[in-house]
Amino acid sequence: MRLLTIASVVLLLSILPVSARDNALPADLVEQMDGLERFTNRARRLDTLEPVARAFPTRDNVRAYLEALYSRDTALQDLTRAELFYKALWMLAPEIDLRQTYLTLLGSQVAGFYDTETRLMNVIPTLGEGRARLNLTEQIIFVHEFVHALQDQHFGLDALIEGAGDNFDARLARVSLVEGDATAVMNLYITQMSAVAPGAAFQLLAEGLLAGNLLLPPDIPPILARELGFPYENGLVFVLQLWRDDGWDRVNAAYSDPPTTTEQILHPEKYLAGEGAIPVEIDAPSFGEDCELVLETPLGEFYLREHLRSGLDAGVAARAAAGWGGDQFVLYSCGGAAAWMLRIVWDMPEDAAEFTTAYEALAQARYGVERVEGCWRNDTSSLCLNAADGGHTIQYVEAR
Repeated sequence: MRLLTIASVVLLLSILPVSARDNALPADLVEQMDGLERFTNRARRLDTLEPVARAFPTRDNVRAYLEALYSRDTALQDLTRAELFYKALWMLAPEIDLRQTYLTLLGSQVAGFYDTETRLMNVIPTLGEGRARLNLTEQIIFVHEFVHALQDQHFGLDALIEGAGDNFDARLARVSLVEGDATAVMNLYITQMSAVAPGAAFQLLAEGLLAGNLLLPPDIPPILARELGFPYENGLVFVLQLWRDDGWDRVNAAYSDPPTTTEQILHPEKYLAGEGAIPVEIDAPSFGEDCELVLETPLGEFYLREHLRSGLDAGVAARAAAGWGGDQFVLYSCGGAAAWMLRIVWDMPEDAAEFTTAYEALAQARYGVERVEGCWRNDTSSLCLNAADGGHTIQYVEAR
């Protein structure tokens, strides 16, 4: 099964109705886009192997597509699993409708995308249609999406992302490589434009304000905002570290040997040292005959950190998750209630001790009662923490 998340859905967007193709565009605009492609070829040091088709869907096109996407049976099943995942780990409030939240967030924030199926590069006009040239914001988006076209031609994006299989952590890590790469080149373009026109930053601000997409929509759950930003922000740091190691050749090599964990994205030195996850096996107990297995995957450092952030300070959560060595997570749906087990191993004994302290504080804050025989309980759920052999086993069961 594939869990649909906001971090992967942007790469998975498929064909949209489009408002214009190259043969209907003004000559000045075509010349400008050709120049942007030449810049990207030089900056990324990848040649265009075949011409890339361009399109300019409207934001209404994007919203209509997302509505149709999230109405399909398979997408609805993925959304149901994703919603249970977020809520079971206390990252999403029980009343949140994930489908509607995705539509609101992606409908306002997706500024462009490259479609791996049709090999069509889409840039959404930020200030309406009919202009003879791209504004600065659209130029930056164009460069970013053209990098994706080059990545696909040289490395094969579908195979790269789908190569993670059902490993949720590995999928986010691979998306971070792809988006970090494109963001690095996009930033090179911004730097060049700022050198030529010192007021470029103010122009970007003005265009963002006019377009109305400078800020996230109100009431977007923090987990979704951070998950959306992770591949661009942390992925950028990861790619820059690879580039410092041996330039673009090192970044290119990562597509044949992609990062396997978000720990490697958060700590690029671990990827460069070849430090992957410690294999972890888990024997989940029987939660009852009415329980159905929903998900079996490593959480990884990112989602473990987000689980801790559901009740702890961000700094405390980050430090407690940073010693992550490997894990395995299983999630069940039991008549609408959630049950899960997580087995974590740590790099060092002191990492395990720090996690114990942090998790006890999280449980105490959530339940407001002392632990009895290793478990916290109330009328709605039980949470048990067991430390053994340098690792932890956590079990959570909702009442049903």
